[in-house]
Order: sequence, then C-alpha cells, then structure tokens
Amino acid sequence: MFNLKFQEVIGFLLGPEGYEERLGVYYPSLDVYENTVELCIEVEIPGVSPEDVNVEVMGRTLIITGMKRDPLVNKGVRYIRMERGFGKFRRELDIPEIFDLEKVDAKFSDGVLAIRVTRSENKPKMIKRINIE
Repeated sequence: MFNLKFQEVIGFLLGPEGYEERLGVYYPSLDVYENTVELCIEVEIPGVSPEDVNVEVMGRTLIITGMKRDPLVNKGVRYIRMERGFGKFRRELDIPEIFDLEKVDAKFSDGVLAIRVTRSENKPKMIKRINIE
C-alpha cells in the first residue's frame, strides 16, 4: 500500500510526461513446465500488443522483453488507486541442455505468450563412474 501511495505522489509531482518511463516497471507472471516433447513457458501479459514483445535466445538463456503501456497516460487523469503494473519488463530463463534452442516457437493469444522449446534429439550423455586409484 505504501508503495502505491509513493507512486501516486511521485506521478503527481513528475506529471504525466515521462511518468511511465521513469517509474514503470512491470513483472509479468509466468509458468514453466515440461512434458515428454517440449519445455513450455507461458507468460501472462494482458493488454500488451504482440508488437511490444520480443523473445530472444542468447547462449542458453531465453530472454523475454517488452512494454506494457498505460492506456491513460497523457489523458489528463489522476489515479486514485493503481494496482495494475505498467512499464518495461524483462524475464530471463536459463534453458537446460536437454532442450534445443534452435527449435523455439512463440504464440500470443488472449493475453498469454506461449513459448515452446522442443526437446533435443541428442540423448543426455550417460553418467560413467570413474574409479579412483
């Protein structure tokens, strides 16, 4: 509650221009699960346009970035209560080697970004016990 009051006061002092860029941080919820075929990542980003979302792979890291815009910014409104988050977001996930980052599929539907990473065809290396002499 204190954080919301602080944001309201700062937003009032800074004015509508630049408020979103200065204070806006959004941390979307996500679920990660696997099945026998793939790794599934589902990110809840309602109100976000697919054009404002970017999915990248860097090494073994999947990076999801974007912007959830406040539709009322610069509309002459003053928030009485603000519980929804707006602003830039970034989520990074380290992907295990059993999944093939060359085979990634992303779809956006009903405010949910669904990313699928296919399991690698290369079987994990067997564990071999080494005798110590």
